[in-house]
Amino acid sequence: MKRREFVTQLSLLGALGLAPKMLLAADQLVAGNLSTLQRFNQALPKQPKLVGYANYTQERVVDRLTIEGQFPKQLRGQLFRNGPALFERGGLRYGHLFEGDGMIHAFDFKDGQVSYQNKFVRTDKFVAEQAADRFLYDFSGLGIEQPSPITSADSINPANTNVLPIGDDIWALWEAGSAHKLDPNTLQTKGKVTLDPGLKGMPFSAHPKVDIDGTIWNFGLDYGSGKIILYRLKPNGQLDRFGLIDSQYHAMLHDFLVTEKHILVILPSLTIKPDAPSFMQRQTFANDQPMRVLVVDKNDLTVRSTHEFPPCFLFHFGNAWEDRDGTIHFDGCRYRNLDIMQVIEQVMVGQTVPNQHAFSQTVKFTIRPNGHTDQQVFAGISEFPRIYPSQTGIMNQKVFTIGGQPEGGWMQSVRSLNVHTGQEDAYDYGDDYLVEEHIVVERDGQPGKSGWLLGTALHWPSKKTCVNVFEAENISAGPLAKAWLPFHIPLGFHGNFRSLA
Repeated sequence: MKRREFVTQLSLLGALGLAPKMLLAADQLVAGNLSTLQRFNQALPKQPKLVGYANYTQERVVDRLTIEGQFPKQLRGQLFRNGPALFERGGLRYGHLFEGDGMIHAFDFKDGQVSYQNKFVRTDKFVAEQAADRFLYDFSGLGIEQPSPITSADSINPANTNVLPIGDDIWALWEAGSAHKLDPNTLQTKGKVTLDPGLKGMPFSAHPKVDIDGTIWNFGLDYGSGKIILYRLKPNGQLDRFGLIDSQYHAMLHDFLVTEKHILVILPSLTIKPDAPSFMQRQTFANDQPMRVLVVDKNDLTVRSTHEFPPCFLFHFGNAWEDRDGTIHFDGCRYRNLDIMQVIEQVMVGQTVPNQHAFSQTVKFTIRPNGHTDQQVFAGISEFPRIYPSQTGIMNQKVFTIGGQPEGGWMQSVRSLNVHTGQEDAYDYGDDYLVEEHIVVERDGQPGKSGWLLGTALHWPSKKTCVNVFEAENISAGPLAKAWLPFHIPLGFHGNFRSLA
């Protein structure tokens, strides 16, 4: 397919529900006619855990963090994290956690010391709203006066979900628009990434997969047409080729997987409620809609088979692999329904009432050569799954996640889980911590066997954030070291490590 022909098939603007129409103002959407901002401000003094969701505007540099324990001197490189930070402007507050402008956090590890810096991604949206000192785009029912026209998904791109080192740059990623290129040393934004002139502004998801040979795979969903673009990039980020499949799926699609031979596009049991006032509120769980898996050939980017599992919802997947007989296995953090989206919305107005059904568990899904499917559910709550990077697409033993309790409101522990035996190794930070995604950094010369588990946690009583390192094969022994910032940073989503010689 020619690039120009491909672009004409997509309708991203209408797909995101951005066609001009009158939306309800924020104070009409919440109880008691109090705005989202007012409700959050009233709740924050009474619930100090909410500090991780408070509006955050500071860009800072810390040359040396305070260290407890000892960081391995072999651990050299940068941990980049991304997440929403700026939620409020001009007396208005976003109603959903996913909407805040993205902020990149960089922890630099060298000779046992740790430094830190952070910066907002200078998207077109951020730059324009900074200059105006107010929100300009009413894409979620804020009720702002005289909103600016939304001409493309990149008009409202917050670049707030993930960050991926590619070549000499890092890319800040979002769900439905362009990646943004940044300098890894200064965090200065260089501009939007254009993989090809004919693909300018096309959706590029926040969860690319990097094969063992460095090949980068990704997808983008056009919500209106249900068509999915599949990307294959060279290790330096240059476009190798792309393809298009018709998924007939129109709801939120966050993650995917690859094996040695195939791409797995996993379509959760979601449908769209067209009359809801914002894109996120349109997402509806369909109890009678199976989770579908499209198995796509890596060579020609065509769908080879389709399979179904019982209805469920998943944000994130760990890994996928194939047995010699063609059996496909993959794991993910499965939710029974979409209640988690209510929790994410409620926290923005200061509500932290636990939802006993809004948690996920690690599940291993299996597709047999005869088409039969089954699944194995592992005990315990889990989210943000990661693996040894060198095992992407091949059989892994362990998946590393964060965990907690249904009544906790946020995760407070980290663990590794053997997806073959169910054996786990875990460490509980304690009720005073809100734990974020932890990633695996492999030791040189020991791929898939040894490394460090690296991640951040917010100590909410002191309002300080620490970055922590564990032995990946001995998590229960606790952190080898913690490096403390003299302040907290907002709770984020995803990140990756850039190794340095």
